[in-house]
Amino acid sequence: MGKIITFAQQKGGAGKTTVLAHLAAAWAAAGRSVALIDLDPQRSLTRWAKLRGDPRLVLIESKDYRASTDMKAAARAHDFVLVDCPGAASSLLDAVVRESALVIAPCQPSVMDIWATASVIETTTKQKTPLRILLNRVPARGGGVDDVTPELGPAQRNLFVARLGNRIAFSHAMLGGRTAPELSRRTAAAAEIAALLAEVEGVIAAR
Repeated sequence: MGKIITFAQQKGGAGKTTVLAHLAAAWAAAGRSVALIDLDPQRSLTRWAKLRGDPRLVLIESKDYRASTDMKAAARAHDFVLVDCPGAASSLLDAVVRESALVIAPCQPSVMDIWATASVIETTTKQKTPLRILLNRVPARGGGVDDVTPELGPAQRNLFVARLGNRIAFSHAMLGGRTAPELSRRTAAAAEIAALLAEVEGVIAAR
């Protein structure tokens, strides 16, 4: 069975689709079988996948009422199933989190974003699903991070060590259906994705 990883965050602009896309492309390039399920009403992941046109990434059309069934079926056929999920507390989030091996919640280092993560933290706790919080769009030198992360309370222990900076390369690459490391492998953005990938794989291996 493949691993189902859900990306969820209530607040818009956290970068969950960008993070998902970068991990998906990295796994596909490493020869892993990857399925994408886009449950976010904005359908940003679907647009990126269609722009990319990569046969190694299988985009599965799904709806909220059959999300769990589609996720389990995809996990039987692929190494990784990556789910772009709306973050607001709902029966859909409950169902998706229940089927997941890991939930990743990208979060900008601002108090509003930290507070918005509460619904994901509550849902993963209720469903007893592992959660990792990724600090994304971190300003140069990490300004303000130490001031806001205490607002996570006990969930601070779920923070990834890896962080993604506030880099134009990420959004620029997404516009063309690509990823930042594909634009240039000798950049801070590429190094950050490599560090995140290694940490995610470590979390999964420990399961």
